[in-house]
Amino acid sequence: MYSKEQTNDFVVHRNIRFFVCSTYLFIFINMRRLLLLFFIATISGNVFSQELIKIDTVHQQDAPKYTYAYISIEGKVFSKRLKVKVDLGDTPEQIKAGNEYSNYLTNKKSYAAILNYMVENQFELVESLEYTDAYSVSGETSGIVFIMKKKLRDIK
Repeated sequence: MYSKEQTNDFVVHRNIRFFVCSTYLFIFINMRRLLLLFFIATISGNVFSQELIKIDTVHQQDAPKYTYAYISIEGKVFSKRLKVKVDLGDTPEQIKAGNEYSNYLTNKKSYAAILNYMVENQFELVESLEYTDAYSVSGETSGIVFIMKKKLRDIK
């Protein structure tokens, strides 16, 4: 049927096919193991790489303390002057100081003038926000809010 050479070639090809198939099977099994090891290493690396934050309560007392001001500014109708409301807090002293700032800053014509006055009083700008009224169709800004902070001294 087959000659001896053809039989030898057939056996060789069969052995090569067996070798190739077994190699692919070996790679497939090991690849699954490698992927599993990679997945486990990735997860454990993420877990162990998180930093532990320790709160130092001894030096926390030395940290600077701030008081904040919420300054809302609106334009007056048919005027270039601004209406300013300063909110420093809800204690009587804070309410009184807020009203004094509000009375002084109302009728200013410039947002920069308001900021400059507050900076002269040791406040620093933290954030500024703009807001619009719900009934405003044009989408114009109807006011600006400045959030400012001032470092408090000698508070224990």
